[in-house]
Amino acid sequence: LMKGFGLRQLGPLGFVLLASGAGVPYALLTTCGLQYAPASHAAALIPGLMTAMVAIMGMALLKEHLAPSRWSGVVLIVIGAMLIAGLSQLGGPEMLGHLFFFVAALVWAIYVMVFRKKGMDGLHATAIAAVTSAIVYLPIYMIFLPKGMDATPWGDIALQGFYQGVLTSAFGVFAFNRAVVLLGTAAGAALSALIPVITLVLALVLLGEVPGWTDTLAAFLISLGVLALNRKGKKPATS
Repeated sequence: LMKGFGLRQLGPLGFVLLASGAGVPYALLTTCGLQYAPASHAAALIPGLMTAMVAIMGMALLKEHLAPSRWSGVVLIVIGAMLIAGLSQLGGPEMLGHLFFFVAALVWAIYVMVFRKKGMDGLHATAIAAVTSAIVYLPIYMIFLPKGMDATPWGDIALQGFYQGVLTSAFGVFAFNRAVVLLGTAAGAALSALIPVITLVLALVLLGEVPGWTDTLAAFLISLGVLALNRKGKKPATS
């Protein structure tokens, strides 16, 4: 935060879009979607849709060219994500949740565009999103929203604070930013599509949950898509 909120570099609109994309609005959209659709759908659809959006926006706004073989990677990732979410359920009663996930993916894709177009430092962008979210949301939470913290062990609160606040919101966003810088917009963003694949592997190894053929096929397609997107056109680090 020694660099401030980056208003001079981002401009007012850029600041709002950056802080929203990796901050409270994105989290709230995802949370609202989870009221109507299961977490497995969010884990598959948000990264998959975001990858496709970033590829399209990168071509339109950043003039980033993707070879046909890399576009095939985008298609494979989206197909794999929809298989995990369940193609038959995408138009069912969980449609509202899927709509929230779509908007969440769009918000995050816009964050990636602002981050790349403005040439932000990865750590600085992470700090802007995290601190702005705390300034906006923390007073609202403390004053108006139910908490139930008295009934929750302090150990659980500390664990969730570290996991959600440090690992996921800070380190996770910073690692994502670095991947986008090092690999390019589409290729770096595509790595997040591996989230449901890693989840399936961990469930198999740690919990003994054997995935069905649909999930296995989806994991294969997503992995193949990520490989296709990262096979060519890697960019050197710019920050």
